[in-house]
Amino acid sequence: MSEHKIHSAADILKKLIATTPLGKVFEQAQIWDNWTEIAGKVLAEHGHPKDLRERRLRVIVDSAVWMHKYSYCKWEIIRRINRMAGKELVSDLFFLLADDADEE
Repeated sequence: MSEHKIHSAADILKKLIATTPLGKVFEQAQIWDNWTEIAGKVLAEHGHPKDLRERRLRVIVDSAVWMHKYSYCKWEIIRRINRMAGKELVSDLFFLLADDADEE
């Protein structure tokens, strides 16, 4: 008689994240779900992630002033995202003004 190994939901989810396209989407969704913690409360009120392509996260910001403030925190934000993911999920941030992002 073969022995069936019981896996926890967490183990199954970890395997899906590591081995499937759905896992990649779930992994990236953590950025959106945790944006306030990643960017900090004040910055998060003035910007939000738009998309992630080829490890480059695009962030929509309210104004040029906030774009400048985000640029000061760019490397800290990248570090927080990658620490949360446990790997290099993001290698660069690119900031878009909200008005310009609407045109895309």
